[in-house]
Amino acid sequence: MTNTRTTAAREDLRLEPARVPATSASMRQARTPDDENIHPDGSRAAFVLRDWAADQPKSVARIWTVALDGGQATALTAGPGNDTHPRWSPDGQQLAFLSTRDGEQGSGSKAQIYVMPASGGTPRRLCTLPNGVESFAWSPDGSRLALLTWEGDEPAKDPVVVAPDRHRRLWTVALTSDQPAPVTPANLTIWEYAWSPDGQQLAVYYSAGPGETDWYRGQVGTVPAEGGAVRRLTQLTRQAAALAWSPDSSRIAYISGEWSDRGLVGGEVFIIPAAGGEPRNLTPGVEFSPSWVRWFPDGSRMLYAGWDSVAHQVGLLDETSCALTPLTRDFIIGGGGGPRLSTTPDLRRCVTHSSDRLHPSDVWVGELSGSAGADARLDWRQVTHLNALIEETTLLAPAEVISWEGADGWRIEGLFTRPLSATRGSPPPLVVQVHGGPSAAWQTDWRGGVMWGQICASAGFAVLQPNIRGGLGRGITFADAVLGDAGGKDLQDILSGIDYLVAQGLVDGERVGIIGWSYGGFMTAWAISQSRRFKAAMMGAGVCDYHSFHAQTNIPDWDMRILTADPLKQPEVYRARSALTFADTITTPTLILHGEQDPCVPVNQAYAFHRALLERNVPTELVIYPREGHGLAERDHVRDMDERIVRWLEKYL
Repeated sequence: MTNTRTTAAREDLRLEPARVPATSASMRQARTPDDENIHPDGSRAAFVLRDWAADQPKSVARIWTVALDGGQATALTAGPGNDTHPRWSPDGQQLAFLSTRDGEQGSGSKAQIYVMPASGGTPRRLCTLPNGVESFAWSPDGSRLALLTWEGDEPAKDPVVVAPDRHRRLWTVALTSDQPAPVTPANLTIWEYAWSPDGQQLAVYYSAGPGETDWYRGQVGTVPAEGGAVRRLTQLTRQAAALAWSPDSSRIAYISGEWSDRGLVGGEVFIIPAAGGEPRNLTPGVEFSPSWVRWFPDGSRMLYAGWDSVAHQVGLLDETSCALTPLTRDFIIGGGGGPRLSTTPDLRRCVTHSSDRLHPSDVWVGELSGSAGADARLDWRQVTHLNALIEETTLLAPAEVISWEGADGWRIEGLFTRPLSATRGSPPPLVVQVHGGPSAAWQTDWRGGVMWGQICASAGFAVLQPNIRGGLGRGITFADAVLGDAGGKDLQDILSGIDYLVAQGLVDGERVGIIGWSYGGFMTAWAISQSRRFKAAMMGAGVCDYHSFHAQTNIPDWDMRILTADPLKQPEVYRARSALTFADTITTPTLILHGEQDPCVPVNQAYAFHRALLERNVPTELVIYPREGHGLAERDHVRDMDERIVRWLEKYL
């Protein structure tokens, strides 16, 4: 496997005086490609490019295209709204996408499906759904599209009536019609779907309940493409995703595991007969985390992608022998929640986006050569260069992969970033950044570097990003180790990592801070309630009180599954794992950041922790960002967050 970048990585960026240290403004201006879709003939790819517009608070998405054998990337769409989800028709003659551009019938900001010639031109709206479209997929013959939309009227906002969420329902619409037809019953929610190659049915991951929390209880089934009852195939106790059909439409592959968030995929590969039967695990005990599979036309092998330690892996999986043949490792494959690819029908060419700690994301093409044996080879080549200004003018700190012994003698890995400058003869202060989920992992990509790592390194801090137990990339056993033990041995993994760095003389053990968002926010609050090690903290969108979290979150299944407890039957477990229970012991100065409209971790968690610290005279600051949800999207809010974190760390470390 080879990787070819258009710009050579510089081994010592500190020798280039023209470069300036990273700031929030410089790092966050990176143009980010996503959701690449390769043309069926492999000649080009369409992708979404997010960029900042000077007159808008949020980034804007447009559809771009690039020839894979040479040429400049160009924009295909323009105008108001966001354009996303580009998909070539099976014959390659048309491109469909979603857009929130304004149109007739008062559709407003709800995304609708648009279709345009592959060569470019004026897009036409295919149909209008009152609630918009969440996603769509072409049928194998290209005559129609399956689409997902919400059932029923949008809830009123005044007054706010707490009622069940709306179901997500699967429909189809012919390319020659503007009238969709329902496929699934109105009383089920479809989370994911995939056409069978013969076009006769769709595989679905679905649930009886419509709420976000019902996703945790989903099952795999099939439904006729012309509509009908969903036939259940599985008896899952975990979640499933990445549905894929065998070429003869007889079998369905899927990935299954216990995941903290919808969209975070990494587990084991199963197949099940489409007509019904027992599922078969093709990767039992595998020590990485597959997240995506596709069958080769021969129907006996699959191409897979997955999380592997601090990077990703692509390889071949033999259905009969279950043999795994890695083709790519130590390479980042796009797809935030789980590595995945867009491939030509023969799987010989694929596209994704990739990055590393010194280079923002760009579109890459992969070429598969050889057979399933030892001669199989996957070569990667960069085809866009979207962020030359950042790459050539910003002083960046590379990350080192380190490992240490955590709880129970387990090997724990992480990324260590040294400060760009440090006081001679004195080890630098350390900032520990804990990832969210916990079904996630730090990787050697740009995204992980942007999230405060480079900014902190520019400010003189060393940064440790530990891949603690509970995350992806090390197999099911490692991921499951957090269940029933949130804040237990995963905290010991963090403390052991700090001890390791101190023992190596790399950081100052008396000046250690901890920051994190979501599960990382919980771990921050929990860590300072259990240890006096930390001299500064930032809790972002974190849980401090599991009882009130369960009462207000839109995913109450999350805490019951992570804590393996019922709040009404085992309240002592909820109290024992809540940082608020131990707030009387906290002395660490703590910055608390939260989105006002967060449905996942309600803002009451921030107010409760802030009040507790205030009443104990612990230095604290609470910042609530209006209009924001579980993550911040507005440019001014993101910049304020970045700069506020650095100021807090500088003040107390």
